[in-house]
Formats: sequence, structure tokens, C-alpha cells
Amino acid sequence: MSWITLIPFLGLLTTCLGQQYSSQCDKPRNVQLPFCDPSLSIEVRIADLISRLTLEEKIGWMVHDAQGASQNVDLDDYYWWNEGLKGIGGGPQSPEYGARFRPPTEYATMFPQPINLASSFNKDLFLAVGNATGNEARAFFNVGNGGLTYWSPNINIFRDPRWGRGHETPGEDPRLSIEFAKGWIRGLQGDQANGFLKNSACCKHFSAHSLENDRFTFDAMVNQQDMADTYLPVFKSCVQESSVSCVMCAYNAVNGFPACADKGMLTGTLRDLWGFDGYVVSDCGAVDYVYSRHNYTEFPAQSVAAVLDAGVDVECFVGGGSYYTRYLQDALNEDLINQGNLDIALEHGFRVLMRLGYFEPNATRPFTDILPEIVDSAPHRTLSLTAARQSIVLLKNSPTGKASLPLLPLDPATLSHKQATMALVGPHLNASMAFLANYYGVPSSISTPLEQIRLRVPSVQHEFGCDLTSFANPRLEEAAALARVSLPVIIFVGISASHGGVEYEEHDRPNLTLPGLQSDLIRVVLDASTEPVVLVVVSGGVVDLSEWKDNPKVGAIIWAGYLGQSGGEAIAEVIFGEYNPSGRLGQTFYSNEVINQFEKYDMNMRPHSGSLGRTYRFYTGQPVYPFGFGLSYTSFEYTILNPPALKISQISLNQDCALVINLSVRNIGAREAEHSVLWFVSPPNAGQMGRPIKNLLDFERLDSILPNMVKEVSLCLNRNHFLLANEAGEFEVVSGEWKLQVGNVERAIVVLM
Repeated sequence: MSWITLIPFLGLLTTCLGQQYSSQCDKPRNVQLPFCDPSLSIEVRIADLISRLTLEEKIGWMVHDAQGASQNVDLDDYYWWNEGLKGIGGGPQSPEYGARFRPPTEYATMFPQPINLASSFNKDLFLAVGNATGNEARAFFNVGNGGLTYWSPNINIFRDPRWGRGHETPGEDPRLSIEFAKGWIRGLQGDQANGFLKNSACCKHFSAHSLENDRFTFDAMVNQQDMADTYLPVFKSCVQESSVSCVMCAYNAVNGFPACADKGMLTGTLRDLWGFDGYVVSDCGAVDYVYSRHNYTEFPAQSVAAVLDAGVDVECFVGGGSYYTRYLQDALNEDLINQGNLDIALEHGFRVLMRLGYFEPNATRPFTDILPEIVDSAPHRTLSLTAARQSIVLLKNSPTGKASLPLLPLDPATLSHKQATMALVGPHLNASMAFLANYYGVPSSISTPLEQIRLRVPSVQHEFGCDLTSFANPRLEEAAALARVSLPVIIFVGISASHGGVEYEEHDRPNLTLPGLQSDLIRVVLDASTEPVVLVVVSGGVVDLSEWKDNPKVGAIIWAGYLGQSGGEAIAEVIFGEYNPSGRLGQTFYSNEVINQFEKYDMNMRPHSGSLGRTYRFYTGQPVYPFGFGLSYTSFEYTILNPPALKISQISLNQDCALVINLSVRNIGAREAEHSVLWFVSPPNAGQMGRPIKNLLDFERLDSILPNMVKEVSLCLNRNHFLLANEAGEFEVVSGEWKLQVGNVERAIVVLM
């Protein structure tokens, strides 16, 4: 019996049933106090609440497991730490998270990992998944099974393909990451039409963070140009465009300052320059590491003083306990800080809780209509499947056979009449938990490829061939024997994000190759198979596919990824043509040679003597598959409708919509399809003088394009689209000939002085 099956019994054995949440302001001791009076301003209510806390209680509210209050007010404990990476995180595998999977919220809907969901290039889908997660989060809270402060999304740039947590992010591009964060934050926090946040979202890990090994001690040396156009744009957008209510500071140092002790960034940039008005939380253990790992201060009290003064309002701690709890009193005694510093931090945290309605009486508490019935509901399960479908990327689909038709999609009706038996091979052929990656909760079910393919082809045979990562239990010959007598053959390979797998927290990948015996398995199966095979890759980060890209025995390659609870069903639908794949890569697929082309600890994005540059914007090498690549079972024809000569002055660019580019998209194939249009622009002297090769400007999703149907999309250009960061990190409009690129079509746009 799986642990998922055991969850209801574990819940009954280990905890009482979740109860209806009771407001802090319906407690007899609090009900008449000003902080519980909704008619007063938030600032007045916050000041009243803080004035009633003892010093010990104040410090108790500045850690992730806040200890409530009892001296002058009656406050319950509050748990700041809740995870919502792609659904509500928690369960037996992660008891440290705030959510409790017990009746009436035993399950939660699990969506694709962000790196995969971003491949949909669908802004509406980002919002829909964020909204579903946000509604389930509020439902958990309404029955006393979770908090309201969620520490997602992870919006660091996927700078290096070896990063163990890169799959938690939307990928390598700032614009894609910005749009993903916009949808996710709005979905999680709500539109605030009723004046309240639905939940609190948190953009992490501020500011430049993208490795696991040595993350507690690493000092990221980032130049101002890279900081301006790569590392900071998504965080700035979180604050100024999405009004995110939380930011988490990173473990590592940046340019000599531990991120959680960097007052210039946390206060100077985040609050003073950008106008952030939420709370800052440390990554878990980061306050401790300012002293114990970075050796930034001489003693612990000095560390908590530095971190508090820098702007960290809530400490998340692990292992040895809270530094704030142990050393803030010492810092006060030694006059390193004063109670005013504590009060400022409390103001930031309590303001967010006030905006969440945490201190509203039940009569006026918002979102009480979000009931547990919405959790793991049929519409949310359908949305999970939709998201999984749109996350899949078709990388190769070569013509095969006498008719010279693409290998995919397969026809199950035809297969049932063939003498040969369909075969599935590889360690991921029955993948289930692998689809959940990390920071997951408890779904009510997980569909597997074997289960879903068997529903369509009952006679399908399978052989794992090898383990995912180890060299033990080889069954290569058995796999080859099955391949010799089977047609077609589908090989399921890849990696995993579970702890101890391949790409996971506290562990970066040493290389981009398939682990264990998987490459050998592919080779023996290709040698044995009588016709080209289908290769399905389950991963978050890049897997080197250079050996298989041009191999004629590999007829099709599908990058499936960590697709959530509906992964197996979505893969089967793509293989058999029930869904026409539409995903595009949100990261560059490199060969393994790239590990010798730039050094992991080098934070420079642009090429230099020791690096070929990073990501599609600056990489000067040859990728296996480029950012934005993705095939369909149909084809599209693009036509820019504007006249060939496009010129605009810098003064005209100051208009909100200075130049409109109109594009027609025609489905010239035989299948109905969905399609994402990606707009890129290359600046004058692209790839030279530190300028990017190209940048993603925007993208738009088109649904239900029938054969021969034409749909039109437009792009509104203004000054922001023609800005480049100089070496000082300052943005300026660059005159000259820019090249707009969409699909295989280009159009020159001359920006005049």
C-alpha cells in the first residue's frame, strides 16, 4: 500500500480533525480592543496590537513558528511557513510545512513543476493554476488546516543548467519569469477587490541565487550590468507590478554581503527604491549562517542585529533553533538594537496579516465562502490535466516508414491489428512520484504512463531495463529482447528531483548526462529495435540529448518533465494524438560539453575569456535545442502585416503604445492546434559589447486554430522594449537598427536619435 493510500489513516492516528478557524478577534479578551476594530485604519490597529505585546512575545512573533501571546491579549500560535510551489505542499514527507492533510482537506491538487508549466507560455494558465492553488490554500485555512503566508514563487533565473533547484523556477528568461510570477502572485493573493489578500505570496530568493553546493557560504560576485538586466528584473516586477507581500532573502552572499544582512538591498533597493510594503523572511537557517558560515560578524548577537537592521522581519530557522529567539535579547542588552527595530519588523508582518483578514472578526472575515469542497475538486483535477498537456514539449518527430509520415502520433486502433506488440522500456515507464518533483503535497491520485497507455493498448508489454540512477539490477538484455519483437517501442528515461535523486535541494548536478545505465539502455534498445523508437524524457533541468537528436533510430523525442498528478494521462494523450503538443522550451537544452564552457560559480551572464556566456541571451555556443523550441503535429505560417520600412524616433517611443506590430498566424497543417507566439528582438550589434544576442519581448497563446484558419495577434512597442543596461547598470534607449523576430520571420525597426 502506498503512503498516499495511508494518508487518511495516518491523519486519524496522528492528529485530531481540523476545526473551523476561529478568529483572533472573536476571542472574549480581544473583541473590544482597537486592533480588532475594522473601522480603524490598519496602521492604528497595528500600533495598538504591538503596544500590547511583551518583549518576549514580540520576539516570539518574529520567527516562523510564532508563539502567540497571552499576557495582555489572547493570540494563537501562527505558522508563517507554508509552501505552494505548484499546489499545497506538505504531508508526511514534509511535516515542517504549515498545511495539514487531514479531514476535510486530506488531499490537494498537484500541478506541473514551474519549469514545465512555464513551457506552456500561457499567461492565462499561470493565473488559473495560481488561483486554484490560492483557493485551496484559503480552504485549508478556513478549516484550521493551514496558514495564509505561502513562500512561493521561486523566481531566480535558471542561470546554470546544473543547478539542483532550477526546476522550481520558470526558467532562464527574465520576461517569461516576470509573466509567470504575475499570474502566480495574482492567483495566490487574489485581485483584492474586497480589500483583502486571499493569501500572501513570496518571491524568493533575493537577490542573485542559483546554486545548491556551497550555498551557505558562497559569495556571488555580480556586476551591475547583469544585476540590472538579469537578476533583479523579476523581483522588481514582483514588487511594483504584482504587489507581492513577501520577499525571502537568500542563503548566499552577494558582492561581499550575506543576502539577509544586506541593508543596501533589503532596505535601500527593495523598500526605499521599489516601494515594497510587505514582510521579508530569511531562508531557513540563513540568519544563523550570517555568523556561522559567512563569518560576517564576530558573535551571534551582532548577527541578529545586522540582519534585523538590514530588514529581515521574520526568521525561518532549522536545526539548532531560532537565532532571533536566542540572541535578540542579547543584542538589546548590548545596545546593538532597540525595541523600535523590533516594532518596525512586527509592523511589516502584522500589516500583511491584517491585509489577509487574520485579525477580522468572523462576521467580516473575508473568503469564508471558499469551502473545502473546492480542494481536489473536479474542475481543479481538469485544470491539472490541462496544465500537464500544455507543459509537454515535442522536440523531434521525424518521417518514418514507406509513407514517410512523422512517427507521432500513434494510432492505438492500428496497433491492435499489428502482429508485433507495443513495448515500453525504461526506468520512468511507470513514473508516479517523480511527476511531483519536490515541495509537493498529497494528491488523491497520480496517473502513470504505463497505466494510461495500457488503457489505450491493453496488450502493451514493458521492461524497466535498469534503475534510474544506480548501476545495480541491470536488465539491458531483457529490454533488448523485448524491443526485437515489439513495435512500436517507447523508451522512458530521465532524472528525478526527490532528495537523493539527481536534481534537488542542497545538491547540484555534476553533469547533464543521463545517470546510471540509462544511456546504455537506449543504445541496446536502438540496436535491437526494427524501427525508430519514441524517446520520452522526464526531467526538470536539461538532459544532454545530442546523441539522440540526429540518430535516425530515434524517431521522436518528447520532453515530458515533472507534470504533476496528471502526468501519465497527458503523456499518453500526446503520444496517441488526443492532444496536439504545443509546449516550448523555457530553457536552453545544452550538450554536456557546456560544463566545460562556463564555470558553475561564475555569475557573469555575458561571454568572457573563461565563458561562452549563459542562456539563449548570451550563449555563443551551439545548443542542442534552443530556448523557445517546440514542435506540433501541424505547421504554422507567420506573416507580419506592417510595411517593410519601420522607423521611429526616441521621442515617439515615450508613448504607451508607440508602434503596433500586427502578425497573422495560419495553420497550414491538417490538425487543430494550440500555439504560442514568441516575440524576440535583437539590438544593434547584437552579441557584441555586452549586448544580448536577443531578448524575449512578449508572448501570446492562441487556442483552437483549425486547419487553414488565420488568427491575428499584435505587439505594442514602446520605450521599454528598446532599453539596454550599460556597464553601470543604467538603462538607456539604444538607437540604430533593431530586428524583431517571430518564428522564422524578421522585420527591421530603426530607432532614430
